[in-house]
Amino acid sequence: MLEYRIFVIEQAGNERFNRGMLMNVGFSEAMKADNFTCVIFHDVDLVPEDARNDYGCPSSPRHMSTAVSRMDYILKYKDVVWRR
Repeated sequence: MLEYRIFVIEQAGNERFNRGMLMNVGFSEAMKADNFTCVIFHDVDLVPEDARNDYGCPSSPRHMSTAVSRMDYILKYKDVVWRR
């Protein structure tokens, strides 16, 4: 029962692919549309096919690709340490 919007950001032209720039532009454009309190960046090749990918909005960043077929549905590293 979440209200959400999906923004698709694509890079045009023949320049070298810049994922970081696409995320920055996507965030800026989304914030022009509304004052979102939660933003989830999602690559097109990571289809949410497993219920363990919870699209809630926790208070700290998290890695949401822990349950994808490319990684045999397991996280390949033991701990993620987030520093501020």
